[in-house]
Amino acid sequence: MNVRPLPFRLPPARDELLSSWIGRLAKANHCSVEELCGHLGLGQGRVPECANDLRAVNWARLCGAVQRSPAEIAAMCLSEATHHSLHIVSRYDFQHCWACVEKTPDLVLRHWRLAWSMTCETCGQALATKYPAKDVSGRLRARAVVGAEALKTAAAANDPRRLRRVDLTLHLIAVLKIGNLGALTSGNERARFMALAAVGLSVTRPLVGAAIILRGNDRAAQELRRVFPQHRRVIERVRALSRDLDQRLPGRTETEHPTGQKTHGTSRPSVSESALQAARQAISELGAGANREALLARADAIWKSTGGVRS
Repeated sequence: MNVRPLPFRLPPARDELLSSWIGRLAKANHCSVEELCGHLGLGQGRVPECANDLRAVNWARLCGAVQRSPAEIAAMCLSEATHHSLHIVSRYDFQHCWACVEKTPDLVLRHWRLAWSMTCETCGQALATKYPAKDVSGRLRARAVVGAEALKTAAAANDPRRLRRVDLTLHLIAVLKIGNLGALTSGNERARFMALAAVGLSVTRPLVGAAIILRGNDRAAQELRRVFPQHRRVIERVRALSRDLDQRLPGRTETEHPTGQKTHGTSRPSVSESALQAARQAISELGAGANREALLARADAIWKSTGGVRS
């Protein structure tokens, strides 16, 4: 087939997404994206983004028009990366780089769609989300970075065990209503950072992380038993560790239970922020491989040094 090349053929940017490039080609050739897709034999539907979208493409027509090889075009597509219910590659623009878009309008790079990407690989700027959070702490951001790196490593190795653990972590935060299954590629920066931080803790100290979340929350533990009946033994191990944390880092203030007696009502007890901060700092200081007793002892010392008082 003898196909005339497009009059204006912009070179794709490094790591540019195929749909982004086609959109810029349409603008340069003064036509709509739909018209260009029809001319290239791509149909009138969604612009191709994933490798599977190119199965029915007339390669001779497409390559002749854009003057690119099939390998070059395929390299601009996203991979179909879905593990269980875990979606780590977004089909939508949930983040971008202000600097790159200002320089090249309508640009979308492939790595911007990846759940673990937090920094632009082209210019080094932090990627911006649709709904940025103004009050994200440095600690939460640091934990999100750890989680992003852990997720990237698991995805690169296609490690089913670690990816399954990430999947279960997202289900855990969804059950506890502190996140949702799509949080890893959410345009809500706070929700995404919290999910990434949870992922980081799940692959380094999964039991300690779950124990901190469940500490003093029997209702949540019951809900987990209901949702994950096949993991009851693990949940009981987490509950035991959670009770150990309760003994070493009490989370109730004196004003909550002036009589010193435990309550058995249905309301969820509030958690001492200072105790939680102490536990998090201990994990951060001692690292992922630290002994559980060492973690608890260090957290207790940190809590006492910050003014914690046993109830």
